[in-house]
Amino acid sequence: MRAMRIVSIGGGPAGLYFAILMKQADPSHEIIVVERNGADDTFGFGVVFSDATLDNFRAADRETHTAITQAFAHWDDIDTHYGGQILRSTGHGFAGMSRQALLTILQRRCAALGVTLRFSTEVDDLARYADADLVLAADGANSWVRATHADRFGPQIDWRPNRFVWLGTTFPFPAFTFIFKEDAHGLWRVHAYRYNREHSTFILETTEATWRRAGLDRADEAATAAFAERLFASELAGHRILTNRSVWRQFPTVRNARWHDRRVVLVGDAAHTAHFSIGSGTKLAMEDAIALAHHVCVRRDVATALAAYEAERRPLVEGLQRAAQTSLEWFEETERYHGRLEPLQFAYSLLTRSLRVSHENLRTRDPKLVAAVEDWFAARAAAQSGRAVVTAPPMSMPFRLREVVLDNRLVAEGPAAPGSVGLVVLTAVDQPRRHGARLGLRLAGDFATGARAAAQSGIDVLELDVADDPRATLRAFDAARGVWPMARPIAVRLAADEDVDALVELARVLAARGCDLLSLAAGRDAAADLAAIALSERIRHEAGIPTLVGAGVDARPDADSVLAAGRADLCLIRSSRVPSLASAMQRPLWA
Repeated sequence: MRAMRIVSIGGGPAGLYFAILMKQADPSHEIIVVERNGADDTFGFGVVFSDATLDNFRAADRETHTAITQAFAHWDDIDTHYGGQILRSTGHGFAGMSRQALLTILQRRCAALGVTLRFSTEVDDLARYADADLVLAADGANSWVRATHADRFGPQIDWRPNRFVWLGTTFPFPAFTFIFKEDAHGLWRVHAYRYNREHSTFILETTEATWRRAGLDRADEAATAAFAERLFASELAGHRILTNRSVWRQFPTVRNARWHDRRVVLVGDAAHTAHFSIGSGTKLAMEDAIALAHHVCVRRDVATALAAYEAERRPLVEGLQRAAQTSLEWFEETERYHGRLEPLQFAYSLLTRSLRVSHENLRTRDPKLVAAVEDWFAARAAAQSGRAVVTAPPMSMPFRLREVVLDNRLVAEGPAAPGSVGLVVLTAVDQPRRHGARLGLRLAGDFATGARAAAQSGIDVLELDVADDPRATLRAFDAARGVWPMARPIAVRLAADEDVDALVELARVLAARGCDLLSLAAGRDAAADLAAIALSERIRHEAGIPTLVGAGVDARPDADSVLAAGRADLCLIRSSRVPSLASAMQRPLWA
């Protein structure tokens, strides 16, 4: 590609790193970075990168990578402060560094390569850069470019309900640290990590109601810092809380229908945001820059390059945003788990909250923790089922529904179901039977007659599929329960895409009437699976009834992590390629 004139509106990590990569690729490019703040102005305290992200930086620009690795603090551990205990998990591989240190590294590299940096410069009209071949909108989550040209990019911003404030502290936390602490106002969450030898980021988060009860809606920075120092005095060991434009805010999840328009392209937080609980904002911004630089360098024209960039990055970003959504919802709803989960299960639920870290992935990182979780789960399964068990992955543990005990936690549908499951659900009593697994029958009508026939045919579990209103569901349940043997369980199948609050209330009513299991039907994509699992978890905690959810294939949640974290009691397997339980104990279920 010929020499280009490139303008980056925004001098954060995305704009600076793209300038570095393009100038390195071709020194004849004229590249200008325009930043509204001064060179030394920064917000927040530290940024976090995984080891995998650092490997991407090494491949893109070794000199920048070397400078970053010389400035960061590295750790492998995650500490969870909960219920008076500190539970440590290891093997995770993170690096933290000062945001200002990162910006300084990138600024110096830009200057050395000949990039023009213009600080303290406002941009209020793209027309002044009409002669540029490419314009980056790298101006953050509150992007002026995106807002001014909303008709072109189609932005959608979801403001999340929790309140948080970005603080710092002089206490150097030895691990990535989560603190869950309750006071008279409510439950507080802390996300903390060290970014140099003397300082740590300290993000304080809570619900809107707790924030207001504590009077922090009227607090300035000094009052917020004083509050945090008092509340976390023992965890901070006498160290101070630091502020830097530390205002309470709500997190905006940013999505855009389109990331580029003619010669203008959105990168980083201007294009997308991912919740700070998965620590990926700066990572995404810099990896955007890597992908965009690659396509601009290898494509014949800018339009083709921008289309290729968006086609490559959008699926990756949207997948991470789904994980971030699941993670942020976990923190929004921590009150649901607090006090209900034992410390070990709480820590496991926290570590697997995004459902991107599978049980076997966590075993690779921290086999000692996973062994402890499996021992704990096996003991609970033995007590619940009345059977003696040998410690093994959660999906292989028995489960009792009334007098029916399933050999394991996996469920399949239809006569062609794999043989290594605990329950096979049929749609007709005359379908082929299977030795080993318990048999279920799904009824979709004439529930009393169908229940009688199923009882006479030796069906173990009845599942009622009522695609109607709650009153019809209750009538169907009462009709079936009246003729179905009391020793055998009845499940009710619900559509997980219906009104969530109404489904939780229906679950409470069904539990009170003697329903034994709720089967949450979902679609055949990752987003539907995540929604069904989130609903399942809520129903288990709020309605106190066992649940069955779908566990799919490929990148979808694995059964073991869903079960061990208490998100469901049984998992429906929708693949004909389900491995045997013996082989699954040796490798990831969805490998």
